[in-house]
Amino acid sequence: MKLKLKLKLLLSFFLFFFLACSKETPDRINDYDLQALASLDWGEETTFVIGHKNPDTDATCSAICYAYLMRQLGYNVEARVPGEVNNETAFVLDWFNTETPEIMNDASGKRIILTDHSEAVQAVNGIEEARILQIIDHHGLGSIVEANPLFIKTMPVGSTCTVIYYSFKDYQVELIPPYAGLLLSALISDTNNITSSTTTDLDRTAYQELLALSGISDIDLYYQNMQAAASSYFGMNDVEIFLSDYKDYSDISGYNIGVTCVNSRTDNHNDICTRMLAVMPQILTDNGRDMVFAIVINVQDEYTDILYYGEGAKAAAESAFGQSSNNRIRVQGMMSRKKDFIPKITEVFQQK
Repeated sequence: MKLKLKLKLLLSFFLFFFLACSKETPDRINDYDLQALASLDWGEETTFVIGHKNPDTDATCSAICYAYLMRQLGYNVEARVPGEVNNETAFVLDWFNTETPEIMNDASGKRIILTDHSEAVQAVNGIEEARILQIIDHHGLGSIVEANPLFIKTMPVGSTCTVIYYSFKDYQVELIPPYAGLLLSALISDTNNITSSTTTDLDRTAYQELLALSGISDIDLYYQNMQAAASSYFGMNDVEIFLSDYKDYSDISGYNIGVTCVNSRTDNHNDICTRMLAVMPQILTDNGRDMVFAIVINVQDEYTDILYYGEGAKAAAESAFGQSSNNRIRVQGMMSRKKDFIPKITEVFQQK
């Protein structure tokens, strides 16, 4: 009897091992994700994927690519942007012959998927009256509130497009070159070509795999062209430049702040700083902020100047990043708003 029992147990083990390793066995996690997506309240009308206000390359490309992914899964989904895209994003879309999504000014009454943010203050107008189905992001969870069930997928990686790339893999949807190129462009935009402090091993793997699919033959030259577009600000006035990669943050330990990231080159860095300082009072008033900050990144020499305006802004910035000179604080390296600036300034506010 003992021998028969041992044989049965051994047989059961090998059967379980065979089934677990079989290619016919579905991936349980992916299957659960797909079932969860299918259970959402999709309705009969179009669902829209949209990134944050002042859309950058990650917000725009994530909306485009995630809308495509959802369509491949059988859902009626289209991408939108909540405003004009910046010059870098326009360059990327033109390179991959992709149309800029239509602008959505009001999300009221619509079914919405949010990418690259979950802060209500950063979202398209009317988000409080929208039905949010999904949030796809790489930031910490923000203030968006949705009473109905929703699907949330966030990962601690360098870009939202990294999250979406792995979703393509998880759901076994083929990634064709234009979309691979958009995902790669957003990834290198948000991670300064895989050099920023936000870059993870998942980003590096995605970078290599997307590069092979994108059709880009010289990635360094392509990134230089992206940088040139990002720092040219051709046809934009100073307020538009400030707002091109600007985000509001509400109630950070009682403070409402605004933070922009502006790219510069060695030959125009000081001029850009002077111009951004000049418009900061208007930005503070127009956006109802207590303080505003500008992270001006020299993409050639790889240093960052932090500019500040508003009551208490200088003291907060100096407490977080060191002594200032000529209304700016210089930090070596290219600073990340998400990983470097916001956590440190939040810590200072919490100590007050």
